[in-house]
Amino acid sequence: MSKSLPLVRLQLLAPLLTGLRECGVDPEPVLESVGLTMSAVRQEGTSVHVMVMHHFLENCAKAVDDPTFCAKIGSRLDPTGWPMVRQAFEQANTLGDFLNIYVSNASKYASSATAFIEVRGDMAVFGEARTFEPLITPAQNDGYMIGLQMAVLIRGLGALREPERLILVLSDPSVLPASFDACQALRGNNLGSRVQFPSEWLLHSVANDGSPAVPMPSNEYKRPDKFLNGFRELLSQNICAADLNAEKVAALVHLAPRTLARRLSACDTSISAEVTRAKIEYAKEALTSSHQSISEIASLLGYTNPSNFARAFAREENMSPTDFRSQVAR
Repeated sequence: MSKSLPLVRLQLLAPLLTGLRECGVDPEPVLESVGLTMSAVRQEGTSVHVMVMHHFLENCAKAVDDPTFCAKIGSRLDPTGWPMVRQAFEQANTLGDFLNIYVSNASKYASSATAFIEVRGDMAVFGEARTFEPLITPAQNDGYMIGLQMAVLIRGLGALREPERLILVLSDPSVLPASFDACQALRGNNLGSRVQFPSEWLLHSVANDGSPAVPMPSNEYKRPDKFLNGFRELLSQNICAADLNAEKVAALVHLAPRTLARRLSACDTSISAEVTRAKIEYAKEALTSSHQSISEIASLLGYTNPSNFARAFAREENMSPTDFRSQVAR
């Protein structure tokens, strides 16, 4: 076992927080149950001991009363939203190249486990080996990682047409949802999870625009209304961030901009429309409950000058910010 401290970046919690909101669960009490806060999660580069992460994932599953919650969240991720996957996708020609590039970059985000890709005869093994002995059975963490490993694998292949040829090894197979039933699931130890598949797949060309295929979770956590509500909540919390572009907005929900655009399109909206909406909502609240000047509000929201802000506000509310403030003050 490594003597280095097993740490994990808190930014990896983002999709789980979104998933909790989509299930109608306030994530803050779940964070507080392991001594974390929302402000700590938002702080870029913050890390915690991996045991905090393990307990948090277990508490997430309890909060939604679904032992398969974390595996579903891991499965549904578009991993191209992560720099290490995006780099692999841009540079690789084959699935083998893709996974090697991913593995070589994964250590930048966690020191608690070592990602690996191995070939053992006619089988390839893609997984992670923990650098420490966990104090509890890491069931939910393994479920989440199996889901993520599957998402990465499918993203490289573009589609998964023979799921029965995969073997999923993790500490507790009962955390896997029914959508994984076509795969073989085996109970392993507490020292890591892995996906085994035919080594011939490593020679497959990387798909140019692959999208997740089977086995994937059901739409239980993908209902557009709940996704949109959770997305709007995250966006409103970050609407004053500097240089808030499509890529940064998509990163809030751990999706690639193109994937987020598709998800929002299914809700009859767009990234730019949602950013504008969030800015106007913030402005209305500030005009109603604060003494900030219109110039100060415009600057906080990233407008280069107050007149640009006033025009944007008028387009949405059919009145100027000054008239709106006067009206609510009556």
